[in-house]
Order: sequence, then structure tokens, then C-alpha cells
Amino acid sequence: MARYSRRLRREREPSMYGDEESGTPPDELYDCEDALEALEMAKFVYDRIRKLLDEYLRQ
Repeated sequence: MARYSRRLRREREPSMYGDEESGTPPDELYDCEDALEALEMAKFVYDRIRKLLDEYLRQ
């Protein structure tokens, strides 16, 4: 989970603003495959956190 979270955090800014140094827009940096991979990682983290939170709230 930590690896996924770090990667998603690191990619957040360029995915929204592109690469400011080279002037490359986000749609040239990322493609549909990248988006699907990010979505899988985010869903994995969300599902695990949700499960932990549900267990905690049942106590």
C-alpha cells in the first residue's frame, strides 16, 4: 500500500499539470493504460483502508 500511495502521490502533479520544464501536457505524458493502472492502485488502497475502518468501527 505504501508503494502504491507514494507512486500515486508522485504522479499526481504531472498528471494534472504536465511537465512544466519541457512544456509537455499531461495527455502526452500519460495514456489510457496509465490511467487504468492508477485506478487499480487507488482501488486497492481504498478497499484495504475501507476494510480496516469498518473493522475498527465495529469494535
